[in-house]
Amino acid sequence: MALTELAIKKLKSKEKLYRIADGGGLCLEVAPSGSRLWRWRYYFNNKPQMLALGKYPDVGLAEARSERDRARSLLKAGKHPTREKKAQKLRNTYAGENTFEKVARRWFEVKKTGLNERYRKLCEVRMEQYVFPMIGSLPITEITIPDVVRVIEKIGSRGTIETAKRMKQLISQTFRYASQRGLCVHNPAADMRDLLPSVEEKHFPSVPPAEFPQLLKDMDAYAEKGEQLTTAAMKLLALTLLRTGELIGAKWDEIDWDREEWRVPKERMKMKRPHIVPLSRQVVAVLKELQRLTGKKEHIFYSSRSKSRHISNGAVLMALRRMGYQGRMCGHGYRSLGSTILNEKNYSPDWIESQLAHADNDKIRSAYNRAQHLLERKKMMQDYADILDEMKKSDEKKVIAGKFKKNG
Repeated sequence: MALTELAIKKLKSKEKLYRIADGGGLCLEVAPSGSRLWRWRYYFNNKPQMLALGKYPDVGLAEARSERDRARSLLKAGKHPTREKKAQKLRNTYAGENTFEKVARRWFEVKKTGLNERYRKLCEVRMEQYVFPMIGSLPITEITIPDVVRVIEKIGSRGTIETAKRMKQLISQTFRYASQRGLCVHNPAADMRDLLPSVEEKHFPSVPPAEFPQLLKDMDAYAEKGEQLTTAAMKLLALTLLRTGELIGAKWDEIDWDREEWRVPKERMKMKRPHIVPLSRQVVAVLKELQRLTGKKEHIFYSSRSKSRHISNGAVLMALRRMGYQGRMCGHGYRSLGSTILNEKNYSPDWIESQLAHADNDKIRSAYNRAQHLLERKKMMQDYADILDEMKKSDEKKVIAGKFKKNG
């Protein structure tokens, strides 16, 4: 017989717990203490189960029946009602902790060891500037594709297409992190390939090879003005073909004087792989000069004015600007010049690519090449250092006659 509110109010507690049925598996459990709890009996995989639906009178008869019907719908859908209730309770508990911003910051913490510290901070700042104001306070489960589209299009409308593309990647990575941990079920930023217009690839400024001899002479003249540390950085960029960010954080313990090798740890490499740089006689000479300046410090390019304790990327750019090369040359330009010259001299493209620490999609081939080409690269980079020495001795006309091809 179905229960009524009046019948429930008349129920008395007994020495032992007992249950009064309502219908459809719903019953009211009366404890010796007098407390009353709604329960629903059901079978899952032919095994008897019991689901608590709340205490009476907090949950009235009509509400208990509604809860039973909802649980019954879950059962018909093949879901375990008790487990679903626990999962929902857990989701509700963490709902306030699972806003997009809080999840994104947890993802940044996880990636702390895998990302360059400077790059990670830049990503956080950009998210704070462009993304968090729009969707940061929303629960990550409630963010839709149109929400993400509005964020990306707003950034793109300001003309910062590359920033918009990077933010799209960061948003997608945050959702992927969340879905892997059961915080959301889909990634609304997963496929937005045609959302933003394509932009022309921007190349780093680099003087043509014909002007390289004059640049080398200008670098020597700049050193005579007392700018030894920055000039040494420019010389090593030219002689090693390292990226500026990989060079400026160099430490003395990375130099193997006996093997004449510079072992750059993966944390400082763009591709997050350790890189071996063979040292030519000219590189060793520059390092020996630097030893007199910073040999007792941890960093080769030590700077007491910097929190990172080494010179910044801007130091090289500022030096080139003062030398009259603003907009025409940057730290990366030395890599372009080196690649052009070495290709013109018909050195193996594999050797050159390995020296430049470019990515190789074939991981086995990549590891093999790094080991296989080291001896060849030692000779190649010594030849290259000698070529630069000859450039400084020659006049511009002779260099132009070399017919250097344009580096793509």
